[in-house]
Amino acid sequence: MKKLLGIVVIGLLFCNISLAEITLIEEKLVKGKDYKNWISTVCIDGYKFVFMRSGGGQTGRSQSIVQFFEREDEKADMQPPEPARC
Repeated sequence: MKKLLGIVVIGLLFCNISLAEITLIEEKLVKGKDYKNWISTVCIDGYKFVFMRSGGGQTGRSQSIVQFFEREDEKADMQPPEPARC
């Protein structure tokens, strides 16, 4: 019974990954003397993220992803920022 429950839980976890909707909004190459970085803005399930790859080739050497945040009302300094929507 424990095995069956484990299989169902793992199956549901993998199912969630396959249903994510990812759209490329913008991609730029930033080059310098000693570096080359790809910076992409993507929309994942309705929220904006910035994805950065450094190094050469498609895979690069390091990768980073950060989520956009924004404030609805600039006058309300006490409200926490909310995730930016696409």
